[in-house]
Parts: sequence; structure tokens; C-alpha cells
Amino acid sequence: MKKITFILLLSLISASGFAQSANEAKGTADVFAEIVTPISIDNGTAMNFGSIVAAEGGKVRVNTEGTRTFSNTNMEVISAEAVTAASFKVIAATDYSYNIAIPSTVLTGTTGTDMPVSFTQDLEGQTDGTATGTGIEQTLKVGGLLTVASGQSAGSYEGEVTVTVAYE
Repeated sequence: MKKITFILLLSLISASGFAQSANEAKGTADVFAEIVTPISIDNGTAMNFGSIVAAEGGKVRVNTEGTRTFSNTNMEVISAEAVTAASFKVIAATDYSYNIAIPSTVLTGTTGTDMPVSFTQDLEGQTDGTATGTGIEQTLKVGGLLTVASGQSAGSYEGEVTVTVAYE
């Protein structure tokens, strides 16, 4: 009788084990990851608006190619220093999109009112603030629009342009 009880008990345990397996299913999927080269940007070359006569004030633009124009021609004077746009080198992974952000800044001097500067950018023909990486250096050119007050005090003014690049 002990053998029959033991066999019956063993068959009940086995049957319940098979019953649980019938209520269970498994699936698998592959898992992938790709490590992308970090985006980088080198410190840029200087932007220089050159010499300006304040006159009645106005705006001075240095485009991304380094050409200067004035909203008020009374401000124009031949500059003792070369007028230049800023230039940066960006490296981003091939075919990965990234954003370019350049906030406005101000130029300050030892005397006079600060002068605001807003910026424009051109990365090999892309001017909307986005670009696609190529895996090699890309040249980002930065131009600016300087607002000069009427009667702005004579002297040297300086500031800094900060460019941030980030993958989308």
C-alpha cells in the first residue's frame, strides 16, 4: 500500500508540474547597443568687428565669411585690425544629427555702455542651428550683429561667444 500511495503521490506531483508548463510560454529577442563617438568642439578663432565710429549709433554686422556691413554708414572707418568671423571645428559621428546653440552676449569695456551681440552660424551651408555629423572635422563659422549706442564711449570692448553642440 505504501508503494501505491507513493506512486500515486509522485504521479500527482508530476502531473501538476506538466500542467504549469502548459500555461507558460517564452520568447526571446536580440539586444543591441551602439556606442557613438562623443561630439566635440575646439575653441574657436576670434571674432573681430574692427574699428567703428559711434556717430549716431547703429548696427554692425560681421557675416560668417568675415565681411562687415553697417546700418549707418557714418559709423564706417577703415579698421586697423582685420575684421574676422569666429571659426570652430566640430566632430560628430557620421550621420548623427546635432544642434548648435549660440546665445547672445555683451561686449564690455572700461568705460561706456555694454554693447549687445547676437550671432549667426553657418556649418558648411547649414544655417538653421542643426547639422549632421560626418565623422571628420566640420567648420562652423560664426558671424555677429553688434548694436552700438549713439555716442558710445571710445575704447576697447570685449566679450566671449560660447557655442554648444549636442546630439539630438
